[in-house]
Amino acid sequence: MSSWTAPDGRPGSEGADRAGPDDPPPFGRRLDPTKMANQPALRTSNGLVWLVMGGLFAAASLVPFAALAFAGDGRSRAVALTAGAIVIVLYAAMLAVRFAVRPRRARLLALAACMLTMAAVALVAVWICLLLESAPRQL
Repeated sequence: MSSWTAPDGRPGSEGADRAGPDDPPPFGRRLDPTKMANQPALRTSNGLVWLVMGGLFAAASLVPFAALAFAGDGRSRAVALTAGAIVIVLYAAMLAVRFAVRPRRARLLALAACMLTMAAVALVAVWICLLLESAPRQL
């Protein structure tokens, strides 16, 4: 326990003026840990985790797009190739954001937005490809 006392009478600590990224916020401004915006990946990360996970997601989503584009009768080839290209462009945008944007919070939010957009594009494109491939053939 510290013997230091703040001017308003509250007990303090010697290291109160040296708060680190893992230290709790000052008195009265506690972060709600259940809010999505308060997760460490959006507050304290340098962006590497977003690049790694984005790369893994891009690779995992390109496999079915390649299979849809080059196998079967090719009814969904255009959609699969377009979606694959968009996923690659979004991952390139993630790389550009990581190295071009300086402020930590803005960079992390932009990386998260690119990753969510990549997931949405992949989901919608796979759904459209499924509809195209499962449609009855016209004679």
